[in-house]
Formats: sequence, C-alpha cells, structure tokens
Amino acid sequence: MLALSLCGVVSALTACGGSSSNVSPGNVVIPPDGPTDPTDPTDPVEPPPSGGDEVASVIPANLNDCIIDSGETAAGKPVYVISVACLPGGALDPTGLRLGNDFIYRIEGGALRIARN
Repeated sequence: MLALSLCGVVSALTACGGSSSNVSPGNVVIPPDGPTDPTDPTDPVEPPPSGGDEVASVIPANLNDCIIDSGETAAGKPVYVISVACLPGGALDPTGLRLGNDFIYRIEGGALRIARN
C-alpha cells in the first residue's frame, strides 16, 4: 500500500512539472533579443531654439484681479499668477482668455477648474 501511495505522489508531482521548483508545465522563458546590460544615457535633449512666433496673452477685464504679475521672471519672461482663491468656486471662465507664450503662468491656491460655457 505504501508503494502504491508513493507511486501516486511521484506521478502527481511529475504531471505538475516537478516538486518544489514552482515551474508550471508549458512556461518557456525566452531571453530578450539584444544586450541586457544597461546602456549609457544618450545626450540630454536640448530644448528647441528660442524664437519662432510669439503668441500674445489676452486677459479679460473680469480676470484682472485673479491673474496678476508676480514681479518674478523665468527664462526671461514675466511670471503671472493665476489665483484659484480669487475665482468664484475656484473655476476659471475662459471666455475671452488667451494664455499665450509671452508669459509664464503659475497656478496658486488650489486646484484650478475650467468652467464650461
């Protein structure tokens, strides 16, 4: 009886792909093509040259109190602050607003939402 039990255990382990190796039958490991060593980083990506078309910002009168010049500059451009706390319900009504590339904008005072027209 012991021999029959042992034969059953061996048969079950063989059918399952082995004993404690945790390998299931049918799994095949294929090595990746090419080198597996990390490569040296490439040259850093250079930003595009400045120039090109400048798009002027248009800030409507109803947003003059909420979008203000911070007095700071970055990359040679003035930094404007969009104050979420100043906006009704924190929602920006974009009617008449155009954020161009002549200024840099920083959002302060919470998460900005855009009101739907």
